[in-house]
Amino acid sequence: MKRKVSIETFGCRYNRLESAEIAYELEKEGYAPVINGDSPDVVVINTCTVTGRSDAKCRAAIRRAKLANPQALVVVAGCYPETNPDEVAMVKGADIVVGNAGKHKIAQALGRLNGAGADKAGRGDTAPTGDMLVRPITRMEGRTNAYLNIQTGCDEACSFCVVRLARGKSRSARPQEVIAQVNRLARAGIKEVALSGINVGEFGKGKDEGLARLIEGILGATKIERIRLSSINPNNVTDELINVMARSSRFCRHLHIPLQSGSDTVLERMRRPYTRKEYEELLARLTGRIPDIGIGADVMVGFPGETDEEFNETLEMIESSPVMMLHVFAYSPRENTLAFDYPHPVTKDKRKRRAMILKELSAKLSRKMRERFTGKTLNVLIENERDREGYLKGFTDNYLPVKLQGSDATLNRIVPVKMISSNDSRLVGAPLEGSSTPVINKEQSPGGSLE
Repeated sequence: MKRKVSIETFGCRYNRLESAEIAYELEKEGYAPVINGDSPDVVVINTCTVTGRSDAKCRAAIRRAKLANPQALVVVAGCYPETNPDEVAMVKGADIVVGNAGKHKIAQALGRLNGAGADKAGRGDTAPTGDMLVRPITRMEGRTNAYLNIQTGCDEACSFCVVRLARGKSRSARPQEVIAQVNRLARAGIKEVALSGINVGEFGKGKDEGLARLIEGILGATKIERIRLSSINPNNVTDELINVMARSSRFCRHLHIPLQSGSDTVLERMRRPYTRKEYEELLARLTGRIPDIGIGADVMVGFPGETDEEFNETLEMIESSPVMMLHVFAYSPRENTLAFDYPHPVTKDKRKRRAMILKELSAKLSRKMRERFTGKTLNVLIENERDREGYLKGFTDNYLPVKLQGSDATLNRIVPVKMISSNDSRLVGAPLEGSSTPVINKEQSPGGSLE
């Protein structure tokens, strides 16, 4: 009988796909996923260490997993043991501890364990070299879209970031392997593939194969209906990339571009590789070339030494920008980063207040963006599951959430939808009468809504 495995994932979408890769590798070695409430023989906890709170959640999950499954081996994998293997190994319930390179070799670690203490493999199993692997995963449990990790690691040196320590130097997948995987996903029924990475804009760094060229290759060699990018740093959004997006109706008009701060003095302390002016100029180029683009941003509040004036610079910049949504984070001190020793920490209460102000602004910006498209017709990728009220749901290519009434015939299809109104969180639309094909199904000229 096959040994049963359950996997619990913390953190980003990148981690979620890596959990699918862990499952793929374990199934190749004869393990099977837990189904119908079976008790697992192995519990894998794929961790995140981006904040102190992330670490605490992972420690609680380790203890909880062993308490619920005392007979199971608990494997703790990923970024937390990568940066602090000894601390993780001391958590009650952790049987095997592996870093990021080791998370794809869990079957071998299970084979090595002789039942005596935690198998510590943290930092020692890392520093991989060469191209990153693309695993042929196509089982997406009824999803209409899929993430594809094409890059890992980061060569930048932001003073607050522990992720670059956990992930190592930048490495990329081979373009031909990425294209092959996109083709597999398209044949499996996936309509949209989001290209992701720890610093995805560094794809192909050091080689004659950048991100824009990869996307052109995907558009030319696959029949995938949509390509989307995950978060990309502003210094990596090139004119070549903007031109590819402007030309193609299949390359989604949406970018999530981390800002972190609108104050140049804070950006300098953060060691971010751009200025406020450069970020604003990028937004101007994007909206000038692609008028209906949806733009999101990450913003950090409470960085050490952030004054009220510096925070207000961020607030003012975002209020006057075309950004439509924010991911807001309060600074969390992380050991082994430069910022950990910076003076003048911002109080927890002040960090919380500043985060609340920006979250309220984000809701306002999102509402304004949705209202702008009321009355227009946009292509929507309808998801495979309805919402709790029975409505169809999906996203436009510029990442506006939509709900609508309609038949199951539109599930997992891109259809033109007339936007009727906007509620607190979504656009409300109606599919065009008798139509189940997109308004445009060819390469298009820059910008413009699909009216």
